[in-house]
Amino acid sequence: MTAPDIRRLVDLDIPERRQEYGTKDCILYALGLGLGNQETDADLGHIYERDLVPVPTQLAVLAASSDWMRDPRASIHWEQLVAISHDMVLSRPLGPSGIVRARTTVDAVYDRGPGRGAVIHWRRVVLDEESGEEVGTIRAQALARADGGFGGEKPVRRCHPGFPRRAADYVTEWKTDLNQALLYRLSGDLNPLHADPDVAREVGFERPILHGLCNLGIAALATGRSWPGGLPVLRSIGARYADVLYPGDTLKTEVWHESDVALFRCTSLRTRNIVIDDGIATFFDREKSAREC
Repeated sequence: MTAPDIRRLVDLDIPERRQEYGTKDCILYALGLGLGNQETDADLGHIYERDLVPVPTQLAVLAASSDWMRDPRASIHWEQLVAISHDMVLSRPLGPSGIVRARTTVDAVYDRGPGRGAVIHWRRVVLDEESGEEVGTIRAQALARADGGFGGEKPVRRCHPGFPRRAADYVTEWKTDLNQALLYRLSGDLNPLHADPDVAREVGFERPILHGLCNLGIAALATGRSWPGGLPVLRSIGARYADVLYPGDTLKTEVWHESDVALFRCTSLRTRNIVIDDGIATFFDREKSAREC
């Protein structure tokens, strides 16, 4: 029997979201990444209200919602959904407070085949409510693991220029906490996959996993700290999620500086598996954009 055609998602009218955020939201997001738990005082600027500098990847959780994935009209087995990539671009550095609005649209749905799921490409544009100006855009791919086989086009892998053959220019390790997924989810992603052991086991994981966007945020910290001007000048970042990371594990990030971009990948020290691959970041202090793939 042919699976339901979830390409109807492209026509789904997803309600706009609004959020007023402030210093507490910025601090909570930073704590969810693990800032303040490492052996350094460099984190204080992101977790203390005096002269607070938001972590740029907080863009990913502003006015965010996954309610549309649970919409009965979408016919998705939402409990089987996992993120497989995120790419975000900031139009300007984030402020420590503001009111934003966001509109989400589904750009395309691709079929991996029966038993292999479908890939959903979606996009969210975040706007400043007062000025109407764009704050940034998040593009993502999600794997609907139980919804393939409807006969659609095959997905195309996101592009990446490739890693240099030399050793990384910068390497860092980030020890996550056992409660980190529970803390990170308070910034907006309440998927029970990251909190409920029974739900995690039902979809094939040994226990709740850390959010892919949390891993990407940790990678952004490493990438930004390795670049002149630091994390505040991060303009864009994106990567593919190659494996899961469990709370309590250590994430190693390798960064290569290639002219106008930073390339990166992340590995779990416990499993030795690549967790984040095909990473690329750009910065406001460089005029050039990421090279073409």
